[in-house]
Amino acid sequence: MSYPASNDRAAGTFAMAGTTIRRTAVIGWRFLAIGTGLSLFLSLVLLAAGKTSATFLTTFPLELPFFATLGSMGGLMTFTSDRTKGVFEYLIAYGLRPRTLFADGLLATASMSAIILGLSLTVGLGAAVSRGVAFTVDFWQTIAFYTVPMSFAGGLFISTVGMIWSSVSTPRTGINSPIGIAPMLGIAPSLLVFIVAEAAPKMYFYYITSGAAVAIIVAVVGLLALSARLMGRERFLSPL
Repeated sequence: MSYPASNDRAAGTFAMAGTTIRRTAVIGWRFLAIGTGLSLFLSLVLLAAGKTSATFLTTFPLELPFFATLGSMGGLMTFTSDRTKGVFEYLIAYGLRPRTLFADGLLATASMSAIILGLSLTVGLGAAVSRGVAFTVDFWQTIAFYTVPMSFAGGLFISTVGMIWSSVSTPRTGINSPIGIAPMLGIAPSLLVFIVAEAAPKMYFYYITSGAAVAIIVAVVGLLALSARLMGRERFLSPL
């Protein structure tokens, strides 16, 4: 039985996404390990410090976005590596569009953020329950309206910027490369939103954090939609 070419292409795209996610976990394992390790370490330290549960309830949900963003950098690493090594030349010749390459990188980035969030929340909350910490409504609201959305928004934003930067520039190493400076730029949105939200009246905290996350994700979607215009196929060819 034969299928339309569009179905074959869609199946190929999904298969490529799964392969990219697995490769990202391997290529970016150091970022993934550092982001997860630091998050778990801090949460366990907060619980082992013998202080009141308020310390954990206040600090734990606020620090996760920074580590989730840091750990998601494997998506950008994989994108940059594939472009430098000429992988995109083959994929473009196969018929993939630049927009698909961007989406593939963003999906891998979001997957890394999800892994860190899942592990950190499972271990952190499990440890808190074992120590008898009573979760408050404010804690769950912070998780829902700040921790989760900003964890994804920060990683997706910097990956988008980094992929565009990588596509329009020549390969560089060290801090001047997209990979070198990306972790700092990725953490900046979460930190800025947190500072602004903390300075505002408490009643506006969740409006600011969730609104900022939505705005960042909308910007990412907009850049993805414009990627075909912003990036010609020649931008994805190996510069080496």
